[in-house]
Amino acid sequence: MTYEQIETFLAVISYGSISTAAKKLYVSQSTVSSRLQLLEEELESPLITRNRGQRSIELTPYGTAFVSIASQWAALWKDTQHLKTLSNIQPLTVASVDAINNFTFVPLFNHFVNEHPDISLTIRTHHSDEIHGLVENRTADLGFVFSQTRYPDIVSKPVYRELMYLLCHRASPYHNDMPCEELRPEDEIFIRWGQDVQEWHDMHWSPDRYHLLTVNTGSMLQHYLNKPGRWAVAPISVIHALHADAELVHYTFKDPPSPRICYMLTNRYPNARQSAVIREFESDLLQFITDTPHICEFEEWMLG
Repeated sequence: MTYEQIETFLAVISYGSISTAAKKLYVSQSTVSSRLQLLEEELESPLITRNRGQRSIELTPYGTAFVSIASQWAALWKDTQHLKTLSNIQPLTVASVDAINNFTFVPLFNHFVNEHPDISLTIRTHHSDEIHGLVENRTADLGFVFSQTRYPDIVSKPVYRELMYLLCHRASPYHNDMPCEELRPEDEIFIRWGQDVQEWHDMHWSPDRYHLLTVNTGSMLQHYLNKPGRWAVAPISVIHALHADAELVHYTFKDPPSPRICYMLTNRYPNARQSAVIREFESDLLQFITDTPHICEFEEWMLG
């Protein structure tokens, strides 16, 4: 019993005649008749009644009972073919913070899925602490965060850095080398960018002072920097993505925070197949960093 025989039998039932089934299957009527005959011989029972001069087919009682079995057989065969296809597809799950997934890595992710059709990419957005846990328990193959937390089974590798800037409405009275003491926290759209930036922020503005507004994703900044005087601290990747908004500009700080360093997290004990896929992604990542002017490949001096 072959799939072609089952497919032919179901086509004859569906279209009501051997001639129409042959047209739909792009085979000759004799091929359809031969397949049906071979199937009947294997089942040791006729499936259709053949009456001379009758165009429409008529099922035998056995043929009527066999229809549901043939349908299930065909469905199972298609499922096995689908499994064969899936066996050649390797999954890769990347967990990152919002700014990376929605801004920095968008071109990288698009390039990766285009260049690696044999890899099924899943992108997940989480907070840094959650990402460490996902990589540790292998729910995520790769993690990207802006802070280091020591986990015994996680390898944390710095991969790139980006500078932080003052982001504001273009009509604001700000400029390059902007002194922090001239910026009022009451005008700030605040977002926490990580521990290092937070420590710098607390040195210049008291943690006890209130902000105009606090948000938790970079994409929200553009909605609230819509009035002159309002300001925010943001990394260049977010600023670069938001520059489609012609009303926003960015300036340097006189006393800027340290470069924001992105760390790639991997499990210390990945399986062999996942290691190969991770290496593919890391290779594309390093090339992306090299080709992207607003971010920089990590160098040891950046930790200083």
